[in-house]
Amino acid sequence: MELSLQDRLATRLGGALGMTSPADEMSLARTDRKHLGGMLLRTLAGDRLLAPADVYRVVPRRTWIRRKSEGALTTAEVDGLYRMLRLQLLAELVFGDVARARDWLHSPKKRLDGMTPMDFATDSLGFEAVENWLHEIDQGYFA
Repeated sequence: MELSLQDRLATRLGGALGMTSPADEMSLARTDRKHLGGMLLRTLAGDRLLAPADVYRVVPRRTWIRRKSEGALTTAEVDGLYRMLRLQLLAELVFGDVARARDWLHSPKKRLDGMTPMDFATDSLGFEAVENWLHEIDQGYFA
């Protein structure tokens, strides 16, 4: 039996964050935010899961450099970086390819009034709209 998109995303998130089990929404919600911030810092500082420009959408470059040396993120930074990482991994699953996912996430869309999905997703309402759109694409609706 094939795993659902949500299950595959939870598995990818868990792996990206260095967790031993899938990172579903409930397990992440129960995770201490400081611990989650540390996991995000290690993941994003070590791997190129997000383009630097995507990280800097949430945390300005100079602040990012300081946060890496301090080893801590604010709650707002954790939320924003988690959203960006989740969209990147979800797009990779939907499009089946890292390059195609990044291209889609960084190309202006008529549906978003000329904004890119990553720019549109900088707040929770925009994030939910882009995430829902990716689910629609996965279900066979036109991109």
